Amino acid sequence: MKNKKHYVIVGTTLFLLSIPILGILLYSVSSLWEASILPEGLSIKWYKQLLGDVRFLVALKRSFLLSIIALGITITILIPSIVISAYYFPRILKLIELISLFPFMIPEVVLAVGLMKVYSGVNFTIFGIPPVIIGAYFAVGFPFIYRGVKNSLDALPLQSLVETVDILGGTKFDAFRYVILPNLKKGITSSSILTLAIFLGEFTFTNLLIGGRYETLQVYLYNMKGKSGHFTSAMVSLFFVFIFIVTLLTTNLDKIFKKKRGRK
Repeated sequence: MKNKKHYVIVGTTLFLLSIPILGILLYSVSSLWEASILPEGLSIKWYKQLLGDVRFLVALKRSFLLSIIALGITITILIPSIVISAYYFPRILKLIELISLFPFMIPEVVLAVGLMKVYSGVNFTIFGIPPVIIGAYFAVGFPFIYRGVKNSLDALPLQSLVETVDILGGTKFDAFRYVILPNLKKGITSSSILTLAIFLGEFTFTNLLIGGRYETLQVYLYNMKGKSGHFTSAMVSLFFVFIFIVTLLTTNLDKIFKKKRGRK
């Protein structure tokens, strides 16, 4: 009975959450929807217009490239820092946890103004991306990556694992690479997917810091909001599909690699 109740609760929650998404999807393929519950006609012309717009394709490419680079830098810096702090300086983790709350405590507008002061005069680009936005995205993703990695790390006997590897003749780097990192995989994967989705949906920092000079997906959506509700719905729908595909691929990377190894 308890399991059935859980299924009912989860199913009801998923149904309620899916209603707005289904409404957006349906509106994006409707040609006219005014005086009835269901659309009066269906059409994919909004998707054709969207996919035929060079500005949209460039904005999508920029958002994806920016998000991947920012996520890679965030993970590369934070994961070793958290593990080293947990092993050598566990008290420092309390300070790091406090710092991780700052992006929630301080409004994004204030953070953007602060970053503008820090990066004033910086005009160069890296891989076609202004570095100012990388710093902003790092601040946005820091709390989510930290919490996901820290929760997984708390479930591990870190000291015992490192000492065991040391007794067997391995180095601390071997312990990190072959023992600790694989056990953090689930936490890293879940927090990375969430952070990537947040990066792709980020608007405030991008609009305030670089604005129209580097039009990302959300900035493009803002600039095109007055064109058509159907057009905007089509773009939001593609965003949902894109996030779903990225999530599906990320969560199944292990299975894909195992299949390839099995064929070899």
